[in-house]
Amino acid sequence: MRKKMKKQKVFGPITIMLVVLVVIMLVSFIMSLLGVQADKTVINNGVLETSLTTVNNCLSVDGIKYLFGNTILNFQMFKPLVMMIISLIAFGIADTSGLLQIIFKPLRKMKASTITLLVVLFGFISSVFGEYSFVILLPLVGLVYKYIGRNSVLGIITMFLGITLGYASGLFFNYEHYLLGTLTTVAATIDVDPNYIYNNLSTLYIMVGSMIIMVPIISKLIDVQIAPKFKRPLIEESDMGISKKGLVYSTVAFLIMSIIVVYMITPGLPGSGILLNQSGETYIAKLFGETAPFQEGFMLIFLVVTMVCSFIYGRLSKNLETSQGFTEGLSKCLQNSGYLLALMFFASQMIAILEWTNLGEFLVCKIVEMLSLLQISGVLLIAIFFILVIIMTLFLPSSLAKWSVVSPLIVPLFMRANITPDMTQFVFQVADGIGKSITPLFAFFIVLLGFMHNNNADEEYSISIFGTIRLVLPTVLIVAVFWILLIAVWYLAGFPLGISGSSVL
Repeated sequence: MRKKMKKQKVFGPITIMLVVLVVIMLVSFIMSLLGVQADKTVINNGVLETSLTTVNNCLSVDGIKYLFGNTILNFQMFKPLVMMIISLIAFGIADTSGLLQIIFKPLRKMKASTITLLVVLFGFISSVFGEYSFVILLPLVGLVYKYIGRNSVLGIITMFLGITLGYASGLFFNYEHYLLGTLTTVAATIDVDPNYIYNNLSTLYIMVGSMIIMVPIISKLIDVQIAPKFKRPLIEESDMGISKKGLVYSTVAFLIMSIIVVYMITPGLPGSGILLNQSGETYIAKLFGETAPFQEGFMLIFLVVTMVCSFIYGRLSKNLETSQGFTEGLSKCLQNSGYLLALMFFASQMIAILEWTNLGEFLVCKIVEMLSLLQISGVLLIAIFFILVIIMTLFLPSSLAKWSVVSPLIVPLFMRANITPDMTQFVFQVADGIGKSITPLFAFFIVLLGFMHNNNADEEYSISIFGTIRLVLPTVLIVAVFWILLIAVWYLAGFPLGISGSSVL
C-alpha cells in the first residue's frame, strides 16, 4: 500500500465494475440459455409457497431495454448517493469552521491502539443507525485521523470494519434487526411452533457480550495487520482561530437542538412525536420505518445541526467572517468528489443490473436447497450455515432479500435441530456483516472506496477494489473464525442470548 500509484498496472474501481458488469451479462446469458432453475420457498399469507426462480438474460430484448431504459432511474434511486452528498456538505462546513479540530485535537495525546479501539467500538454501537452510520462515520473518522496525525485512509478502513464486522452486535438493535425478526417469527410459527414470537431483546446479552470480546480482538488485528501498511503523516499545525467561547455556544446550540429533536420523536407528550410514523406497531418501526419522518429526514437533521453549530463557532472564532466563507465551506468537501460521483454512477448500474438478472437470488436459493438436505446438527450446522451466509452475501448483500428466502426453510431446520430462531437469526446477521465487508456488490463498500480516494493525499496509495479486499481479507477471515468460536462456546455452554432468549430449545 505504500507504493506510489502506478496507473498502468492498477485497475481502478470503475474499470473493475465495468468488467464485473460484462461478466454479469455473459453469465446471465449462459445460465438463461441453459435454462437453470432453483426452488424458491417463501411465505405468502401464512402459507409456504415454492416456485421456480430463473436467471433473466441481460442480453435479451427485455434485458437491453432495461439496461438503456433505466440508467438514469438506477442512478437516481441509488440511496447512498444522496446520503453521501448531504454528509459531505455537513463535514465541509464543520471542517472549514474549525469546530471539529477543536473537538478532536485532544485525541492527539492518546495512544494509537486506544484510538483504534474507540473507532471500532463506535462502529459496533453505530449499528443502531443502520446505513446512516457509513455515510456519517466514514468521512468523520477520516477528518479526525487527519487532525490527530494519523493516516485518514487507515481511519476510514478501521471504521468500515468496525461497522460491518459488528453489525449484529453492539448495545442496541436497529430497524433492520426488527424487520428480520418479523420474518423469523413467521418462519418459526408456520411449521414448528405456532406460539413463537421474536423478541428484539432476545439477543441482548450475546450482543453486548460479543461486543466486549470482539472489539479488542478486531482492534488488535487492525493494529497488527493493517496499520503498519500506512505511514504516519506529519501533523500540519492549523492556523485557524480557536475560541472557547465559540465552543461553549456551539455546545449549547447542539444541546438545544438535540432536546427539540428528542421531543419530536417522543410519543405521548403535548405536541410531541411529530417525526414518528404513528401507524407503526412498535416504537422502532415508528422511528425508523420506511415512511417515518425521522428516518426520511435524518440526514437533514444532521445537516442542520452541523451547519448551525459550525456557523456559531466559525463566526466567534473568526474562521467564518463572511457569508461567502460560510457558503464556500459548505462545498469544501464536494470540490474533489468527481471521482466519488463517478463511482456511485457505475456502482448503481452494476448493482441494479445484477438484481434484475436474479443471479444473486438464484445462488442463494441453490445454497438453501443444499443446506436443507444436510443431515447435521449442533455446532457443525451453525458453522456451515455461518460460512454459507458469507458466501451468499458476496453475491446478494441485501439482508432482507436473503432472509426472506433463507428463513422459511432454515429457521424450521434449526428448530428441529434444537437451535432457537433467536440464535439462528443472530448467526445470520453476524455472517451477513462479515460478507458485506469484502464484497464490492455492497453499495457501501463502493462508498468506502470513494472516501478512501478522497482522503488519499497526493495519490500516495493504490486504491482499488481487489487491493482493498486483499488488505482487509486476512483480518476479516480471522475475525470470522473468532466469531464462530464465540457463538459455538455460547451455544455449548447454554448461556442465555438475551431477555427471554436462549440458544437451545
